[in-house]
Amino acid sequence: MNYAVILSAGVGQRMRSSGKPKQFLEVYGKPVVIHTLRKFDSCMDIDKVIVCCGASWMDYMNDIIRRFEIKKVEAVIPGGSSRQSSVINGVKHIEGLNAADDDIVVIHDGVRPLVDVAVISENVRAASQYGAAATVYPASESVVVTSTDEAGYEDFRKRDDTYNLTSPQSFRFDILKKLCGENSSETEDAQLPALDSAIAYAANGGKVHLVRENNHNIKITTPEDYYMLKALLELEENKSVFGIG
Repeated sequence: MNYAVILSAGVGQRMRSSGKPKQFLEVYGKPVVIHTLRKFDSCMDIDKVIVCCGASWMDYMNDIIRRFEIKKVEAVIPGGSSRQSSVINGVKHIEGLNAADDDIVVIHDGVRPLVDVAVISENVRAASQYGAAATVYPASESVVVTSTDEAGYEDFRKRDDTYNLTSPQSFRFDILKKLCGENSSETEDAQLPALDSAIAYAANGGKVHLVRENNHNIKITTPEDYYMLKALLELEENKSVFGIG
């Protein structure tokens, strides 16, 4: 069984959207999160979807899932105050479904609606083979990694060797369950509150297989992102006109 946990509990303070969380802003007649859920609904490698949502928006989430006929959502559950706690809530719910250790859990941001279905499938395949996978896209420019105002030669990274970390991130269930148990406290020492699942797994000694994608899988965080999403969705709808893909 392959599960998807969609993280959609954020309040979107940087969006300045008059109180409505960014995942519920409408683009071409559908909320952002519905665009996301449709990708998972159409992916043959996903069996069940669990949506982590802010408690005060759960009724609305259930309503739009029904209205837009999203079929694979098994449950809408309360999210947490952090990414970590939402992932843990998702893991606990899946555990209650008697998931097997070798089942796969794909974790994705509800405000990344442009994820390719093929990338979701490749995450499932990679997590099945390697235990853990993370989606990345190649950096478009060289980067500097330094905590000061100066950089030595060793601080520069060629763009060919540098990637941006996005989502989905995917795990065999026994690995994710163990990881959440090790990082379940909201203390400064916990890995997941400050980081995310893939980085926390690597911090605990694990190896994460990289799934490469293009750089269109943007996260909708600011008003600028919202307008970029509109343009990219229009491009996606009109690819045949431009002879793309």
